[in-house]
Amino acid sequence: MVKTTCVFIGGKQIGANCIRQLIERGVRPELVIANPDDTGANTWHESLVKIAQTARLETLIGHKVREPEIIKRLGTIKPEIIFCIGGMQIVPPEVLAMPRFGILNIHPALLPKYRGRFSTAHAIFNGEKTHGVTLHWMDEGIDTGPVIMQEQFTIDDDDTAKIVYDKFTEVGSSLFKKFLDLWLSGDEIIATHQDESQATYYPKGLPGNGTVDWSWNGEQIRNWIRAMTFEPFAPASFHIGEKKMLIIDEKYFKGFDK
Repeated sequence: MVKTTCVFIGGKQIGANCIRQLIERGVRPELVIANPDDTGANTWHESLVKIAQTARLETLIGHKVREPEIIKRLGTIKPEIIFCIGGMQIVPPEVLAMPRFGILNIHPALLPKYRGRFSTAHAIFNGEKTHGVTLHWMDEGIDTGPVIMQEQFTIDDDDTAKIVYDKFTEVGSSLFKKFLDLWLSGDEIIATHQDESQATYYPKGLPGNGTVDWSWNGEQIRNWIRAMTFEPFAPASFHIGEKKMLIIDEKYFKGFDK
């Protein structure tokens, strides 16, 4: 088994699942840097902070990776590998250059397509029937690093953004297990450079900037509603005059007399 020094950065459910796998395999990160919004309480996902603290791992709350004192601390640790999974921060070049193996990321798309934020929502809005997960090494670009492994899954006609995100989380957690099997066995980790000619990128922002365009055809509007539906966050909405109208599932009106 590989004996290595590692650091974990990130959060959300995918991060919670992956750090738990590390702990279960006897890999204890020297430092855990949680997403700035993770205070240790479960929200729509498990708290990475809670899992790390329960395992008695050194855990930083409310800090950013780019802070000089954090960069200095990481330099002291000299991690051989950094796991940045479910993270919400940009990793500075000084940190990217630190680990011997690299910084591992799990992206919710089949790179090089759908680089950037909210890739699952954009895939739904675009009417994609398949999507996927990519496990890759990070570099200074946005989701541009060499690909280690990928897996595809289907987007069904009634899937919402929450459903697709849950599929990503399940498949991504499974891919991470495969990576751990490979890494801990000491086998060579082969990564392939992305084909830039096939790249697509979506900057931070939801489809339509979160606003329905009534000039869209019916299928586009339906896809937009699916892409904007992610419980427990506010549902898709639109305005009629000054009134804000919400688009929600009829199950919330149990007992309503039609």
